[in-house]
Order: sequence, then structure tokens, then C-alpha cells
Amino acid sequence: MITCTGCGKRNADEARFCEECGRKLQSSRRANPADDSSGRPLSPFRHQGIDPLARASLWRMVEAWAYVLVLGGVAAVCLVREMWWPMYPAVALLGLIAWLRRI
Repeated sequence: MITCTGCGKRNADEARFCEECGRKLQSSRRANPADDSSGRPLSPFRHQGIDPLARASLWRMVEAWAYVLVLGGVAAVCLVREMWWPMYPAVALLGLIAWLRRI
């Protein structure tokens, strides 16, 4: 018998929903852990390395952040010197590099 967690009514084992309130029933039966153990110890974990696709994605992210830092450095220098014309070629150059590298 399965007891409903909502209303407390006892229902048949085959029932999926409570006959009284209609809530979904959840079985509390668990497999016996002694049945599925083979008696042998677990093998040690061996790291297989990083997936090449994840490594390429991570490298592209690092490269994009490097471009952002370079652009921020140029902006900081322009702010201190109070001349903004170096920002124009810096933005154009970094944009061209990012476009060619397909970041």
C-alpha cells in the first residue's frame, strides 16, 4: 500500500494517483544496495584530459577577454591624456582582428 503524502489515504500499490485527492503518488521503495554490489573495489579515477572542443572554446574566450583588456588599456591612456583619437584606430584594429579570427 502507498500512503498519499497530501491527505494520508492508503492506496493500492499499482495506483499512480491518490483516489482521495488526486495527487501523484511516489513510491518509497528502494533497491537493496547489497544486491547490486559485486564485491570488488572501485577502480581509481583517471583524468582523461579536457575535450578538444572545450579547450578551443576556452581559448577563444581568453582571447576575447585579452582584446577587451587591450581596449580598456587604450581607453585608460586616452582618459589620462585627454585625447581620444587613438581609440578610433584601436577599436577598428581590434574589431578587424576579432572578425578575422572569428571570435
